[in-house]
Amino acid sequence: MLVGLAGSALLLLLWQVGVDDVYSGRGTIPGPLQVARQFHTDGIQFYLSSAVPTLRTAFEGWLGGNLLAVALALAVVGLPALEKPVMQLGAVSYCVPIVAIGPVLIVLFNGGTPQMILSGLSVFFITLVGTLTGLRSVDPALLDSIHTFGGGPMAKLVEARSRACLPYLFAALRVTAPASILGSIVGEFMGAERGLGVVWINSQQAMNYPRTWALAVFTAAVAGLAYLLIGLGGHRLTPWARETHSNLAGETLERSAPRWGTGSLAVALQVLLSAAASLGIVLLAWAFLLKVFHVSPFIGKGPADVWAYVFDPDSGPENRAALLGESAVSLRDAFLGLGAGTVAALLVASLFNMVPTVRQMLMGPAITLQSVPLVAMTPLIVLVFGRDLLAIAVIGGIVTFFPTLVNLTLALDRTPRDAIDLMRVFGASRLDTLRNVQVPNALPALFASLRVASPLAITGAMLAEWLATGSGLGFSIASDVATSDYAALWTRVAVATLFSLLLYQGIGYVEQLTMARILEVRRGP
Repeated sequence: MLVGLAGSALLLLLWQVGVDDVYSGRGTIPGPLQVARQFHTDGIQFYLSSAVPTLRTAFEGWLGGNLLAVALALAVVGLPALEKPVMQLGAVSYCVPIVAIGPVLIVLFNGGTPQMILSGLSVFFITLVGTLTGLRSVDPALLDSIHTFGGGPMAKLVEARSRACLPYLFAALRVTAPASILGSIVGEFMGAERGLGVVWINSQQAMNYPRTWALAVFTAAVAGLAYLLIGLGGHRLTPWARETHSNLAGETLERSAPRWGTGSLAVALQVLLSAAASLGIVLLAWAFLLKVFHVSPFIGKGPADVWAYVFDPDSGPENRAALLGESAVSLRDAFLGLGAGTVAALLVASLFNMVPTVRQMLMGPAITLQSVPLVAMTPLIVLVFGRDLLAIAVIGGIVTFFPTLVNLTLALDRTPRDAIDLMRVFGASRLDTLRNVQVPNALPALFASLRVASPLAITGAMLAEWLATGSGLGFSIASDVATSDYAALWTRVAVATLFSLLLYQGIGYVEQLTMARILEVRRGP
């Protein structure tokens, strides 16, 4: 505890010493003392009143998304045939970039509804997978005992499955609390009258850097507090269970493994079928929602309208050329951030494993920063690193870094002790043991983290393009809203969602091939 506090104090000290004093006019990064001074000048009531609309829509979306996820998870357990379509629906909802879908929701709905929907989308899949994993984690012997004494499905759910599920459910609820705040703020950035996002934009436009940083610190504190309170609640209500750290959105269920083999062709066929099913769900949901909400054809464009926009005989070639150029920029930005964050997380996790004191000092602040909404960091990163590729790498890297760091650190610790002892017997160095035993053992955690981070990397890239670089799909989507070019808007949203789905499925494909190869090597000839 004391070592962790010392680490936090050291980071604050380095922050204060290493930045220019904003009040001297030499820089745009205030130190902790200047941020505290801004808090005192504005008064806590200023921040609390700005946070009320944001937290209200975030809570509504968080509650609605989680209730729907739990209900669907229960339905899947009761009727296993629903698993494939439900999980496909969940994956699609997770892969829809909120920066892309946000402008569409702003056009379609009024008031706080867009922010609420974005918050719900941000939490649905993680809670769905967490709840389903927990419901299935029950000891089969306990289910057999309940069945022997005449208990039916309801008795098994109440007496066994619900108890086993609670630690996973609370882990999911804890992770999704900051995500719901992110969804709400993104919605406010795109169009709202009140909220933290609105105050943020006003502070940036007025070049009030201390207030911009103070808002970031306040938002981080609120998100961290929600993360902490839900974690404490789960710990108190489930004292029998160990804390669940698993990256829930990256859990790989046994039923998802290829049922016809583990070769590259079999895995590729499964991934293609899964991607096709996801695309079918997107198209059906797209047409269904436009019909149900009676969206005006002028605003709401369906799949046929998007097809016409792309392949129109007259304007199609020009439209395709623009889409290809913007897509290339966005994919470059996404891969840049994903790669930077993964490499950084691997290096830091290795350092934490080899030097436990450093881990004790910095792991607490790292977990706290993981709960900071990305949109809170983006304006500050732009102020520090400018509006070029470096800023994009930092923004995308942050998305990947924190969940990957936590997962890899835990995975490195869970390496079988016998394997480590054997390396020591043969005189291997600490670094050799890490490289040859611990890192390969942590590969499943790495792939799980990459699957989680890949859709977020698309979101991070588009957010950077919108707020910083002025290029790519993110910037064009914002321009389409400003010019009311709804056909172009819906097309770019569809393209961004497709890329996110393909990246998510593609990492799953590489994961299955890699793990199958490792199993073959371990089994030998």
